[in-house]
Amino acid sequence: MRAVSQTSPAKDFTPTPRRGVNVSRFLTQTARRIPDHTAVIDDDHSVRWTWKELDDRAEALARTLQASGVGRRDTVLLVSANHAEVIQSFWGIIRAGAVIAPPNAALSIEELLSISADVTPAAIIVDRAHTDFVEALKQTGFTAAVLWIGELPSEPHSSSAPDDAEGSGYKGSFRREVLSASAVAESDASECVEAAGGGGVGDFAIEEDDPCWYFFTSGSTGKPKAATFTHRHLGAVLMNHRCDLFPTEDENGASLVLAPLSHGAGIHMLAQVFGGTPSIIHPGGKADPSTLWDSIDGYTITNAFTVPTILNRIVAGFPADRGPADHSLNRVIYAGAPMLATDQTRAVERLGYCLVQYFGLAEVTGAITVLRPEEHGSIPVDSAGIGTCGRARTGVDIVILDETGTELPAGEQGEVCVAGPTVCAGYLGRPDANAESFADGVFHTGDVGYLDESGFLFLTGRKSDMYISGGSNVYPREIEELLLTDAEVAQAVVVGVPDAQWGEIGVAIIESASGQSDSVGQEEEVRRQRLRALCKSTLAPYKVPKEVHFVEAMPVTAYGKLARKELKAEYSQGRGSAR
Repeated sequence: MRAVSQTSPAKDFTPTPRRGVNVSRFLTQTARRIPDHTAVIDDDHSVRWTWKELDDRAEALARTLQASGVGRRDTVLLVSANHAEVIQSFWGIIRAGAVIAPPNAALSIEELLSISADVTPAAIIVDRAHTDFVEALKQTGFTAAVLWIGELPSEPHSSSAPDDAEGSGYKGSFRREVLSASAVAESDASECVEAAGGGGVGDFAIEEDDPCWYFFTSGSTGKPKAATFTHRHLGAVLMNHRCDLFPTEDENGASLVLAPLSHGAGIHMLAQVFGGTPSIIHPGGKADPSTLWDSIDGYTITNAFTVPTILNRIVAGFPADRGPADHSLNRVIYAGAPMLATDQTRAVERLGYCLVQYFGLAEVTGAITVLRPEEHGSIPVDSAGIGTCGRARTGVDIVILDETGTELPAGEQGEVCVAGPTVCAGYLGRPDANAESFADGVFHTGDVGYLDESGFLFLTGRKSDMYISGGSNVYPREIEELLLTDAEVAQAVVVGVPDAQWGEIGVAIIESASGQSDSVGQEEEVRRQRLRALCKSTLAPYKVPKEVHFVEAMPVTAYGKLARKELKAEYSQGRGSAR
């Protein structure tokens, strides 16, 4: 980057410090505009809230958290399956000036404890299905407040700190005097803003670069990292989603929640606030063809965020006697995994031009490219048969860099790097990862690809060994290290191979200490099941390899390294193209 001109009158310019916009103010504004319109429907838990009711609940939770000792920039860990009160929790934690930390609820207790150690929660909000995790967390010395999903406060004027660390009850009325010393110290009383819908005063002022969400991702070793979203960053991301993915949605539509709200679906849910579009949590939780259209038709769904696996189920479940004009969907936004070109074609034929694809990573909150409805099927694949994932999102700049950090022209392949307001502020407590991932002032995605003359991005591979199964990132190293704890495993390699249903699946290749390879019979199957059981005992289900194969000797390169590329190619044969 060029040096600042020393003749410029702005050579020493420093922005004037200013208060930021707490992202929860978007909720307040919508609640004032359309207070009686529906905001949330969760029929599994008999919940239907208006925008005013959701705003009141966010206010109540924010006050309760502050009264419980949660200060500005403190972490609130949120561990729960989808539930209306998870939506309340997102808005309430952000309003309190705290930082939401929502790991995947499907993670194991060990993985959740590791994340907790990294973010040091000042309180946790959790569903009853994770009681064992709460007990395990307490054994590590955690003594702060525990609030249970299904029992969160609802009225701003009556909320107070929990009676005890379990958050089992609420007594008395909230008084500003009970705010913790840390919360008061971090926020000047003169910066208080008007409470949302409650008519009182809440200490919810923030600076624009205050963190508000730790979005968990993984590095090359598989150790989760917390990509940090600030209020300024998250506000830009939500407006970007609104602009590029569902620009016409309003209070007359409805958004279907299918994926866990802890990740991309949570961003999609929050962004519905601009149009006042209600979020509908899919009843039953499981997205199968027999129930998806019950929800789409029953709630007159107009937009949904999903992954290719679920999009294929939506298409498969669409009644054969209906066509593109016979449904309410305006936008089906899909991301998170490769999608077969044949599946895209089939979806367009059945549903019409309502598909929106985007490409992104956690660190860029998904906001790198967008392939709009009318562009599906109109952009030719490249010479290798790879389709495009779209052009740069609004306000985003994509550059292709070579190994020296030099920008490459159109058509030349290199690492995909990104700049713009949707790029996160960095990783929490990981200066090493920040130096690597944000070298040269741009975010390095680790993906390899090129831009054509029209600005369409074509992805051709990954720098890392990561693969994506069912929309979730999987890093082989942690699986391999676990497999190596088995006394009969000499070497282990896990690769992702194309799969029509999941995008990619994990295949474990094992060199046995005894030198045995694949054989027909009960003994080989017993070994396979034992290793999968080992993985299931520690890892989240989506990380467990779908297949296990045995070889007499692991192939190596001329330099003596495990031949991952060759193994991936061998076990991908006959499975088709992932794009």
